[in-house]
Amino acid sequence: MNKKIISLVLALVMVLGTFTSVFAEAAKADAKKTEETKKTEVKKAEAGEKVEKVVGKDNKIQYIVDKKLVEGYEDGNLGLDKNIKRSEITRLLVLANGNEELAKQLQGSMKIYSDVDAKHWANGVISVGTTVPSDANGIAMLAGYPDGSFKPENDVTYAELAKMLVVLAKKDLTADMVKNAKWATSWMTWAAQLGILDDVNVVDSNKAANRADAFTMVYNALYVMKEFKRVPANETRGIVSNFTKDTLTLNQDSKMEYKVNGDTVVVKGTNGERQQVARLDNLDWKVTEKYYLGSLVRILVNEKNEVTHIIELGNPKELARETVEGKVALDNTVWKGVAENTIETVNFPYTAKTAKEAQDKIKANDTYATVKFNDNNIDAKYIRFHNVDVKGRVLDLKINDKTEFYVANPANNQMKKVADVNAALALIGFHNYDGYKLAGVYAGFDTDGMKANYKAIKFNEADRHTAKVVVFNFVNKAAEGEKFRVIESSSSKFMTTLEKVDGTLVDRNNVLDTARFPLEYGDKLDVIEVDDYRTDSKYTTLIDHSSSAYPIVKITKVDDDKKFIEIEDKNGEKSFLDIRDADIFSAKRYGKLEVGTAIQFRVENHATDKANNVAEVISLLGDVELRDSIVGILPSADKAQRVGTLTEVKNINGVYHMVVRVDYNLFDEADKDGYATYIVANENVAGLKDLVGKKIAFKVFERNYNGLFVATDIRLNDADQTRVPEARTAKELIQEAANVYGAKAEKLTSCAQLDKAIERRDAIENKLAKLGLERDAWENDAKNKAYVDAFEALKTQITKVEKNKENAIKAADEFVGKIELKNLKLADVTADNLIKLMNNGATNTKVVALRVVQGEQNTAMLYGRVQATLDNCCITKEFNLKIDYTCPEPEKLTPIKESCVSLDGKTCPIPAENTNKTADKGCQNGVCVIK
Repeated sequence: MNKKIISLVLALVMVLGTFTSVFAEAAKADAKKTEETKKTEVKKAEAGEKVEKVVGKDNKIQYIVDKKLVEGYEDGNLGLDKNIKRSEITRLLVLANGNEELAKQLQGSMKIYSDVDAKHWANGVISVGTTVPSDANGIAMLAGYPDGSFKPENDVTYAELAKMLVVLAKKDLTADMVKNAKWATSWMTWAAQLGILDDVNVVDSNKAANRADAFTMVYNALYVMKEFKRVPANETRGIVSNFTKDTLTLNQDSKMEYKVNGDTVVVKGTNGERQQVARLDNLDWKVTEKYYLGSLVRILVNEKNEVTHIIELGNPKELARETVEGKVALDNTVWKGVAENTIETVNFPYTAKTAKEAQDKIKANDTYATVKFNDNNIDAKYIRFHNVDVKGRVLDLKINDKTEFYVANPANNQMKKVADVNAALALIGFHNYDGYKLAGVYAGFDTDGMKANYKAIKFNEADRHTAKVVVFNFVNKAAEGEKFRVIESSSSKFMTTLEKVDGTLVDRNNVLDTARFPLEYGDKLDVIEVDDYRTDSKYTTLIDHSSSAYPIVKITKVDDDKKFIEIEDKNGEKSFLDIRDADIFSAKRYGKLEVGTAIQFRVENHATDKANNVAEVISLLGDVELRDSIVGILPSADKAQRVGTLTEVKNINGVYHMVVRVDYNLFDEADKDGYATYIVANENVAGLKDLVGKKIAFKVFERNYNGLFVATDIRLNDADQTRVPEARTAKELIQEAANVYGAKAEKLTSCAQLDKAIERRDAIENKLAKLGLERDAWENDAKNKAYVDAFEALKTQITKVEKNKENAIKAADEFVGKIELKNLKLADVTADNLIKLMNNGATNTKVVALRVVQGEQNTAMLYGRVQATLDNCCITKEFNLKIDYTCPEPEKLTPIKESCVSLDGKTCPIPAENTNKTADKGCQNGVCVIK
């Protein structure tokens, strides 16, 4: 192929300069050496470079050139009036999508098209374009011609290029849409809707596209995609989980352990364009004194796995670098190449260790964060920062699948990257995340439509902010360290021989650990837990082999499924252990898990009053002498104990019985599991009826005169072993309702109270219904008059509030029915304008949210939410409307931009289905057409 053409189409030069320009210059010295030993491993870039908005065709072409997506001829001429071949544009787009290395690997490996031989220079990029699905929709960019050819040397037409770019950019494109698309009308229409044809004048879509138009279309598509992929394979970032004088570990991952040395360049990131750099061996402080466990860093690594450059973005003490609580740091130079701006909450680095402790310290005017969810309460849609110095005092950062999430809580041994925001919230450990206040959070984010004049950005107005990186510095769940059993205690060389659960032996060098003196990492047969990082590490003894708190007992019975074992101490006291989740050390050296083997154990809440029989650790010891007692260590067991699910409480011949699905009776094979019936005392009946379906624990005694069994000491099988509660009576339920709503239910006034009030009413009604024929007598008893009157008042007031709710719903329906939107022009069809027209003169009922979507020719679909407030009842209803509008002159394709306004802070209504159906008589979908 012509050398000049190859030069012109050369796309997406991989550079090291994504940290900052100076960071890149510092790396050039090693570039030649690195290239000689560069690994051939294929690694597709995972992050992207944000596409800035520029206006005008010339500026768009220059942007493509400036970003080195294309280069000119040797004389500097771009040849914008010339055409571009299908093979050339394919290469440009494949490389711009981050697949250069994959294309090199596939070069010559397959022949997909009849006219693209394995030796063809573009075989690799064409193979990628045909087989790799688009990130936007999962559809491959290329499909070739019906005859099985690709025609790589043909000039690409406007329609062909439009199709490629639509596949790369259109997120809602489906296989069925592709199958049913009309060539070339559908693809050109979609391209126009996406803005790919902006600043391009297409006279005939089947004509060859010149380079100027092609490069403009490529820019427009990239802007729709928001980014192109250009991240060097040797760059990474993560949370510092271990940092010594010669080793750096990120994300508590042994695969992310790197070497540091005197040549590692520490990038400070300050002084903007002239960034200061300093080598470690020239500094008067050690790197470990400036960086923290939990710091978020970016690094570059050479072929020797050595860190060549490092920059800190944030840490648990200061949060985001160069950022102040509650103030947006615009164009934060420290974060350049990661995110444009940063924001952070209040922080409590020295007085809190968990998310709960930090939350308790948040004051009224402190900046804090919350996570907002979609209506399904499962998918997080954005992170909101409160009490921020912007309009509205809140800053919303949209979350997408490219947002990176980290937790950096050294106190809880959580310092790593997590899969998504839900994984981070799981570590925070709360089920009701929505609205939960979070401190110690910082984020880097980009803003759509950002201009060079950063002070001109109007936050929370027309711009949308997208989170690139979010770091949570406080969680509640502590990560476990690695468990070992000591086989040989520390030697004079500070080496300890340890055994893993699977029996593998390891020699551990304790010289770098800081939690203990190096000779004090456990005595023989202790079970210990040690963090997987050394500096500021944490050491815990799980079983102290020499302590009486961990008695040596023997196994006397093993369940067939090895879920439970019976144990006996030296005094003959017996109990059992649930070993289903236990770490067991180790059948390789000290006998198997079988009858006669001696063990030590640790249970949940070991040696406390909340200890139970669930084993966390078992240490097999073989045939050794028993020692100490289990009394006071864990609950004793005897043949009378049972645990099971209560299924029924019934009266048989005047005697109350309960039916239990017994889970397991360790000591009686004849009664191992299954349903069993037991007599219960009358005073337990009321409480038992409320526990049907729940786990209970109880003891069983046999009645000598007829062989029946009696259940006593019945308890909930929970951590507190709560005794069976007595069921609440109708009087108690009525009194509880009166305490909330008043004796005459005068405090029950709003629809917000209605659901709970109905729940209380129904519970009382159920209790009274159980009285059967005795209900009339109960209600006519003078002693119960106050309760009867209070219940009647509750029912009457519920009916009244239900009527108020019906009236509010009716008002909302009537309001929607009276909406008239006539004589609209195209410019009028925006959510902001239409919601003002609808609410003109409205008082108690108004539209609070509206989404405008293009309909069929010269129409738009409105998806709204109306709110009506009457008599303390506030209700919302969603509605759909179809409106007409008049097209502007002269005739041209003018797409309506989807818009949305929400006055109640909730998500705008979403169309139930795609209403953009292609109109008849040649009308274009999604554009204004003059009839």
